Order: sequence, then structure tokens, then C-alpha cells
Amino acid sequence: MIENIRDFFRNIKYGIENLIIWFPVIWKDRNWDQVYIYEIFKYKLEQTEKLLRKYGHHVNADHDADNIKICVTLLDRLIKDIYYDQAFNKYHEKWGESKFDFINADQPNMKKLQITHENVNTEEDMKAERKDFKQCCDHEDYLRKQDLDLLFKMMRKHIQTWWD
Repeated sequence: MIENIRDFFRNIKYGIENLIIWFPVIWKDRNWDQVYIYEIFKYKLEQTEKLLRKYGHHVNADHDADNIKICVTLLDRLIKDIYYDQAFNKYHEKWGESKFDFINADQPNMKKLQITHENVNTEEDMKAERKDFKQCCDHEDYLRKQDLDLLFKMMRKHIQTWWD
């Protein structure tokens, strides 16, 4: 009976602490984008890493915390979505920054988006630029997929050891 009462008050204490520390994360949470899922994963893993570094009792606690830190870093990269900049850096050096203009379309009251680059001057340049653009898009997807694959590979391999 006394143990049940102790558990009851302990659960209240930890529940209130959880409400307080999770409030900023949940307050900003939305259901329409994967970034919000990444934010929740990241926060949970950050809390687990802190726990393992401070109170980890098992032999590999520091190693497990290091693996969690790698996952947090990968989640941070996914949240910041830095892949476009990495993939398109040389593209913009070669072709110049993209310029977006809305021009009149064939139908009344309609506009179409025209994207131009200062270094695209001929039909041949245009074909080469389109090819480079497609390669950059593919490379951007590849970089993002690499981080996602590594994140979930690490979690699949190690998550059952991330406890104390």
C-alpha cells in the first residue's frame, strides 16, 4: 500500500517535470511536416544522452551516449535541411543565381514562372543547365537519404541499449 502511494507521488513528480521540459517542444509541434517529427526525436535523444552521460551505470554508457549524439547530429542536419546548399553550390557558381519572373501566359489573367540564369545564353547552355539541375536535384536527394539511412540504421542497431 505504501509503495503504491510512493509510486503515485513519484509519477506525479515526474509527470509534472515532463510537462515542463517538453512544453516548448510540444508547443511548436505541428502535424504537417517531417521536421516536427525530427524535432521530437531529437529532443528525446538529447534527454537520453544527458541521462546516460550523467547517470549511466552500464559499462558502455559513454559509448551509447556517443552513438546518440551522432543521431542527434544527423537529426539536426535533417531539420536544417542543408542539402540544397551542398548540392547546388557549384551549379550556382557555373550558371549564376536563379532569377524568377512571372510573365504573361497564353491565357488572360494567367502568369507563368520563368527561371533564368545569367550564364545561360544559348539553347545549348539551356540544355546543359537543365542536365546539371537534374543532377543537383538527384545529389540533394542522395545526401538527405544518406543521413536518413545512417540515422535509422544506428537507431535500429543500438536503440535497445539506450537505457539505464
